[in-house]
Amino acid sequence: MPTDHCHLFRSYRRKGRVESAFDVTRPSYDLLVGLHALSAVVGFGAVGVSGTYAARARAAAEPRQDPGLQRYFHPSTNWAERSLLLTPVLGAMVLWAGDRSAASQPWPWIGLGCWVLAAAIATGRCWPAERKIQTWLAAAPDCGERPLPGLVEFRDACGVVQRGASAISLCFLAAVVAMIWQPR
Repeated sequence: MPTDHCHLFRSYRRKGRVESAFDVTRPSYDLLVGLHALSAVVGFGAVGVSGTYAARARAAAEPRQDPGLQRYFHPSTNWAERSLLLTPVLGAMVLWAGDRSAASQPWPWIGLGCWVLAAAIATGRCWPAERKIQTWLAAAPDCGERPLPGLVEFRDACGVVQRGASAISLCFLAAVVAMIWQPR
C-alpha cells in the first residue's frame, strides 16, 4: 500500500494527475511548503503564547509588578502573531504550484475555513484585547489605590485573549489534521 497519501510533502508530489506550475520535485517547492508550515506554526504558536501570558496576567495579584508580563505585553505589534496572516497566501501558492487537482478536494478548503475562523477571532477579539492589556500595563505604576483602577477591565481583556487563543489553537489543530489526513 503506498504511503504517499499520508505524508504532507509527498502528497503534493503525486505524478500524472495534473500538470503543475513547476516541478514539485525541486527543492524550491519543498521550501514553499516549509514556509507555509512555518508561518502557521509561528503565527498560531505566538497566539498560544499570548494566551498563556494572558492567563498568567489574569491570575496575578499585582500584574504591574511582574517584569515578565511587562516585557511580553510592552506596547507594540506582535509581529510573530501577524505571521499567521501569511499562512493562506503561502498555502494558495503551494496549491497553485503543486497538484492543482487538490483544489477540488475538501482538505484545502477545510484548512482555509479554519484559518478564516482563526483570523476572525484574532483580529476581532484577541488583538484588540491585547492592546487593552498593553495599555493598562504601561499606564502609571501602582499608586497604592485599591482596588487598582481598571483592574476588572484588564482581567476581562486577559480572559478574552485566553479564550480566543484557545479557540485559535483548536482551529490550528483542525487545519493540521485536515492537511495531513487530506480527506477526499
